[in-house]
Amino acid sequence: MGAQLTIVMISMHTSPLAQPGQGDAGGLNVYLKNLTDALIQAGYQVLSFTRKTAATDQTVVLDEVTGSKVVPLSVGPLALPKEALDQLTAQFADDLVRGVEQYARHSVVLHSHYWLSGMVAHQAALHLSAPVVHTMHTLGATKNSSSPGSEPPYRVEREAFICAQSHVVTANTMVEKQELVQHTAVIPQRVEVVHPGVDHHVFCPDGESEWPGRMTPNVPRILFAGRQQRYKGPHVLLQALAILRDRGFHTLPVLHFTGAVSGSPDYDLHAKAHLLGVAQWCSFSSPVSPEMLASYMRAADVVAMPSVSESFGLVAVEAQACGTAVLAHKVGGLNTAVADGVSGHLVDSLNATAWADALQSLVEDPERWRDYGAAGLQHAAQFSWAAMAERMAEIYTSCVTAAPRS
Repeated sequence: MGAQLTIVMISMHTSPLAQPGQGDAGGLNVYLKNLTDALIQAGYQVLSFTRKTAATDQTVVLDEVTGSKVVPLSVGPLALPKEALDQLTAQFADDLVRGVEQYARHSVVLHSHYWLSGMVAHQAALHLSAPVVHTMHTLGATKNSSSPGSEPPYRVEREAFICAQSHVVTANTMVEKQELVQHTAVIPQRVEVVHPGVDHHVFCPDGESEWPGRMTPNVPRILFAGRQQRYKGPHVLLQALAILRDRGFHTLPVLHFTGAVSGSPDYDLHAKAHLLGVAQWCSFSSPVSPEMLASYMRAADVVAMPSVSESFGLVAVEAQACGTAVLAHKVGGLNTAVADGVSGHLVDSLNATAWADALQSLVEDPERWRDYGAAGLQHAAQFSWAAMAERMAEIYTSCVTAAPRS
């Protein structure tokens, strides 16, 4: 079938063009944008449908030759929290069907991202007679396992339905596949493990190196890149820094946080830094472009990811591709994204004392962390968006050509 295929990307709650690290935009957006670009480069038509959230949102043509574009649909009021979108999936599906019928040039496969879009895809598939490939990105039951009550029961129930109905469910790692099977009872043979990639043209050791934080000589630099929310855990770094200070260390690492507040407005890292008495070692900036983020990473000694959970951990791979060591929570996809003890260090818990121990290692044995950074280049080399797109194209094609699944 080759490139005679239209891949319909569904991302209802966040646009693939949104700035990562702001609002609801994060790794999913990076994944979606880069996979889309790689598929277009391979000659496929990709139609991405998202919800219009600003009056200025317009259809964006990504590629004239393939007819690829991002289409914002006017469904519901512009300003709506993600939690309210589950009531709009049927309307979104209806509008999506009309958009696909208008723009699709070839046989269609639907690839939905996140559970809200999964519900859209299965409603739209009834009208389009198209197969559905689904990627969860985050799983409600997994979040509830680590943070009880954080996700409502109806989300967990619908995720199980989506997995049962999809032709293929993709997982970023084998760990995520095991979680999908455990929590949704999906048939293991229906889950394909496909690792995300990294843009090695942008995230590489060669290029500008700019540290955005405090300029303190001979002090380790730690970068946190992501949304400022409790689930991503940046407060753990502040607590660990305070513990290190209380241990009597006069040379403390400096921390820089790049990203915007997401979720609860009560989550205030600036205030917490002052309350803990570590504000003088901390600095903050808004989300930046991939090119600028790579520059920050090259200037850092360590990129830290104290997340409660990650289905993969794109930031970790991007950091290693820049030759920078990673300090992360030993959970989920981070076990794959980071080679523990080779390209970085994985901490078994989110206990601040354990993280303080890791920071102490950084202060006392910087050579070890430089070695991690050098080894990270080889570890990150195995991940590429082109390879991922090739594997995903195989999955899409097999879904279209296979007999309908009962």
